[in-house]
Amino acid sequence: MRDVSCKLLSATSKQDSIGVPVPQKPVEKEIPIIKVEDVYANEYYEANQAGYQPSLRLRINALNYNNETELIYMGTIYTIIRAQEITADELILVCERKIKNVENN
Repeated sequence: MRDVSCKLLSATSKQDSIGVPVPQKPVEKEIPIIKVEDVYANEYYEANQAGYQPSLRLRINALNYNNETELIYMGTIYTIIRAQEITADELILVCERKIKNVENN
């Protein structure tokens, strides 16, 4: 049996002595997953036209999400493309697998 885990990554930064923000190590917050869903074909093709390749849809509790941009699912880092509110209590996070050696600027 595999342990299914999901951690949201919160980016933080500190200011140095002259006020320039210095990125810190991201803070990981483990959250429970309600359901792992398939990426719909039409959603995949529309996102692909915009330059994204969605590969994961997670349904989570809305209280756990605070506009994070990345998450770790099963040991793999994903970028959150968008968050879709399903109900007042639940969100769907549409994610794409993060490419190694590439940083967002």
